[in-house]
Amino acid sequence: MTCMEVEEIPLNVVRDFDRMDDGDPEVPPQFRCEACDGEMYPEYYRGVHGYEYRLTDRLGAAKKEVAEGSKVEL
Repeated sequence: MTCMEVEEIPLNVVRDFDRMDDGDPEVPPQFRCEACDGEMYPEYYRGVHGYEYRLTDRLGAAKKEVAEGSKVEL
């Protein structure tokens, strides 16, 4: 998400990582960008535990955090 590079990771690889992950099922399997070493987030993925992950949801949450962080209280 840092450099906006797009990398297609085969679904079977993502599902394998999803099955092996013992962490929070609300967080999708994530990879590191080869171009910038930043976090990559799926455009859309329905996980093996039934959760749906959308990049648009993640970007909306990031915009909200930035907007809230930029408010100045007097």
